Amino acid sequence: MNRKRLTTIVVCVSMIILLVVGAVWTYLVTSYESDLGTSNTVVVSSSESPVDGSDDNLLLELSFADDAEDLLWSSLEIELEIEGSAHTCSFGVQSKSNQSDSLVSTNLGSDGLTFTAEIDATDEEAFTYFEIGEQIESDASNYWMRFSSTDIFLGENVSWIFLEDASFVEIVENPTSELSNDTESSLDWYTYDLSVHRVDPNEGVYVLQKDDMWFKVSFLTYYNSDDDSRYPTMQVAALNGTDFPALSNPDLVIPSTCMIFTEDLDMDYWNANETITLAENGFNLCSQSCTIKINIEYETTLVEVSKSEIQI
Repeated sequence: MNRKRLTTIVVCVSMIILLVVGAVWTYLVTSYESDLGTSNTVVVSSSESPVDGSDDNLLLELSFADDAEDLLWSSLEIELEIEGSAHTCSFGVQSKSNQSDSLVSTNLGSDGLTFTAEIDATDEEAFTYFEIGEQIESDASNYWMRFSSTDIFLGENVSWIFLEDASFVEIVENPTSELSNDTESSLDWYTYDLSVHRVDPNEGVYVLQKDDMWFKVSFLTYYNSDDDSRYPTMQVAALNGTDFPALSNPDLVIPSTCMIFTEDLDMDYWNANETITLAENGFNLCSQSCTIKINIEYETTLVEVSKSEIQI
């Protein structure tokens, strides 16, 4: 075999290998599925109680189909749309809709205690500042965290510890381990998955302390609902009796118009075998009869429901 022919064969084989590798990589990227969310299906049925003109009607009953897993209330958002108006169901308070435009977007979980905060960190030249206690965008003079792309820094007066592999729900008290005062280094909060070019938050919980305030933070994703990057999203809750000013800010939260009722005493999880009831909470949402659209998210991801719309 002459050298020219051998070279041609080598080039062809190399191109085929590159094409195969490229096709495999493209498939991995385009078929990527996030670990967030749940495979549970929520079964929706109308309450057996008749609807009248009062403001305390039982509206819907929700349960899970077979082979379900327990879901954290802190990571759930249940929304009903009735006559064009959205109503979030919770155990007490809900996020106020139509919040002012900001680089920080927050939503309160069904537990009425845990915020999910999405930070717009798309500006590589400037930081987005976040005040955790208030759950609002702040500035360089008053912040707990600052964000730019994947870089996340803590404020200089914030002490912290990362509890590796800890689950968000199990951290309920201030840690006894010594806290770090290193706020000059960016948090090592993620791992880069080169195979699919994705930023994946590390498993675990950050505990942050400033003055007499303690909060726990768990990163969920680096992407928004459109899968755009540079939108780090995290759960935030107060620890061990810390005052959480955001929960009493009328610009952020209001009394829930739709209440969740359950006979289960476990207020951390919506258990797999548990049926819950959604009811009006002092607001006349459905007079005589109405059509209700149901939207449920878990860890910012849509949950499958048996009926997305029901007439009661």
